[in-house]
Amino acid sequence: MTLRPIIPSILLLLTLNVSGINTLQSKMKAWIELEGEISNLSVCAKFENLGEQTVTIDYLLKTEKKGRSGNSSTSQRGKCISQINKILSLSEARMSLSTKDNLLVRLYVYHNKQLVAQDSVVLHGDNE
Repeated sequence: MTLRPIIPSILLLLTLNVSGINTLQSKMKAWIELEGEISNLSVCAKFENLGEQTVTIDYLLKTEKKGRSGNSSTSQRGKCISQINKILSLSEARMSLSTKDNLLVRLYVYHNKQLVAQDSVVLHGDNE
C-alpha cells in the first residue's frame, strides 16, 4: 500500500483545520490591563467573545518580576464559559514594584486546546 493518494487528503484536512482556527481567532480578543501606581499595580486579564456562539475557554496568566529585591513568578490558570459579546475578567493579580524592577505579563487563551488569543505586557526597570 502506498501513501501517495492519502497525502493530498491529509494536506487538505490540515489546511481546512488551520483556516478554521484563524476564523475562530479573529472572533476572540484577549488583553491585559494595568492600573494603579508602580508601587501598587493591578494586572487584570480580559477576554471578549465576538463570535456567534457561547464557547468554553481555558486561560493561563503568567507574571515574571525581576529586580533588586529578587525574582518571582506566578501562573494562574482557569476555565470559563464565555457568552457572546461579553467581556470577562479572567484573572487579577496585585503586586508591588520598585522603580528598578522589570515585569513581564503574558496571557494565553485556548479553545479546544487551540490558542485563540494572547497578549503580553513588558515594563522595564526605569519606571520612575
